[in-house]
Amino acid sequence: MKDPYRAREPSISIAYLQLLLEILAEREIPPALLLQGIRLDPALLADSQARMSPAQWTLLAMRAQALTQDPALGYEYGLRMRPTVHGVLGYAAMSAATLRQAQEISARYARVRQAGFTFELAEDARYSQLILRERQPIPVMRQFFVENILLGVARATAVLLGRDLLDLDGLEICFDTPEPPYYAAWRERLPTVSFQQPVNMIRLPVEYLDLRPAMADPLASQGAIALCERELALAADHEANICQKVRAELTLTDRGYPDLEQVATRLCTSTRTLKRKLQRQGTSFLLMLEEVRRADAQRLLEHSSLSVQSVAARLGYQNPANFSRAFSRWTGESPKAFRQRIRMGGKAVQESQAADGY
Repeated sequence: MKDPYRAREPSISIAYLQLLLEILAEREIPPALLLQGIRLDPALLADSQARMSPAQWTLLAMRAQALTQDPALGYEYGLRMRPTVHGVLGYAAMSAATLRQAQEISARYARVRQAGFTFELAEDARYSQLILRERQPIPVMRQFFVENILLGVARATAVLLGRDLLDLDGLEICFDTPEPPYYAAWRERLPTVSFQQPVNMIRLPVEYLDLRPAMADPLASQGAIALCERELALAADHEANICQKVRAELTLTDRGYPDLEQVATRLCTSTRTLKRKLQRQGTSFLLMLEEVRRADAQRLLEHSSLSVQSVAARLGYQNPANFSRAFSRWTGESPKAFRQRIRMGGKAVQESQAADGY
C-alpha cells in the first residue's frame, strides 16, 4: 500500500506520548487503556529516543479524546507542554542567546519533532509572526494538533523568558478555525486568542525578540544545534534528490525510455527500494515517466517535423490512439490541435515582426 505522506514511518518523538500519558494518568486513565488495539510496543515508552509514526500519534490522540470526553484536550496538552519535551530542539531553543534566535531555531528544526508541520517566520515593524504550516494533509484531529502546537510554543516562549504566559503583553494566538464551544471555559487561562484568521500563528511584539532567555548559554546552544542539524539531515532527506536523479535518467533515446529496472541499476539500488523512496516523495516511477513523456511530446510536436504517429511511436506508444487519448488528458486538446495552435501562434508572431520591420 502506498504511503506518500510517510504516515506509517516512525518520525515523531515518543516524548509527546509520554506527556499525553501524564495527563491521562491524572484522570485515572491507565496507559494500557490508551494503547489498547494500537500497534505500539509499550517498551518504547521508556526510550527517550524512540519514535512513533504520524498514524499512531493520530490514533492515540483520537483515543485520548474519546477516553477523556474532553474536546479541549488540545488546550490542556499545549499548556502542559514543557520545552524539554522537544528534546534536543528544546534545549537548543532554551539556551539560545536571544528569543529571536530561539524562534529561528524552532522554525528551522520543527520538522525533526513534528513531521506533519513546519514553522515560517515573518517580521514587520511591530510584530514577529511564527506561522504554523502543514507539510501534508491533516484529515483528522487537525484542531487538536494545531491547538497544542501553538499553545505549546506560546508557553515555551514564556518559560524561556522566565515569565508567566499571561504576563506576555501583546502575545496573540491566531487560529484559522471558528471559535469552538469550549473556548469560553478556557478564556481566562489563555493569552489573547483570535479565530477565523488567514493562518495559524503566534504574533509577538518585536521588542521581545532581543530579550535574553533565562537559560541562555551560547556554547550549549551551539552543541544542541549541531545535534539538531544531524537529526535534520537524517530525518529529512538523504533521499531528497531521488526524484531529480530519476528524472535525469528518463532521457528519450532511439530505444525509448529506460524502464524501472534499468533506472534502479544505474542508481545502484533495487527496484523495490527505488519504488519505496519515490512513494515517500509522493510520486511513483510511472507518474514521473508520464510527466517526462508529456514534456517530450509537446517538444516533439512543436519543434520537429515528425508525424503524430511517429511521435507516438518515439514515445513508446504502439497504438497512436492511446497516445492521442493520453495527450488530450494531459493538455485538454489533441496532438494535432496542439501542433496547429502552436504553429499558428508562431506564424502570427512572424507576421507581426515583419510588419514592425524586423
